[in-house]
Amino acid sequence: MALSRSRKVAAIGLLAALACGAGSSVTLASELDEFASRAATIDVNGHVLLRHGVSDFVLAHVGDVVAAGDTVRTGVGASAEITYFDGSSVSLESGSEIVVTSPRADGGVVQALGRAWHVITQLISGSSRYEVRGPSSTASVRG
Repeated sequence: MALSRSRKVAAIGLLAALACGAGSSVTLASELDEFASRAATIDVNGHVLLRHGVSDFVLAHVGDVVAAGDTVRTGVGASAEITYFDGSSVSLESGSEIVVTSPRADGGVVQALGRAWHVITQLISGSSRYEVRGPSSTASVRG
């Protein structure tokens, strides 16, 4: 049975709309994945410095975005909290410094100085691991 010209045009239009919808879903998923690969510094109290990669330290502000390889340093009497996309967080006490190795809760940090409190809400899979590496030890949480 042959389709009429108007039905062919409608079918092609429907297929094109479905293809666009699938493409936008892929775009949305990649944008969400990119957003999830970052963490926002919040609750910055006092003199807190932020270094993106190997650039110079700058004064951190509430809402600054932290990515892999970034360093956060709190001054005397200062504190900062980094919150991951999934709600997990790291609270830095005065005189602390961490390097974010992966700004996802299934990644971790290198803690060079001071004290930090880590609250992990949920790791992504059973094989996921969150690590805090220090100068002389490593602590990890799995799955």
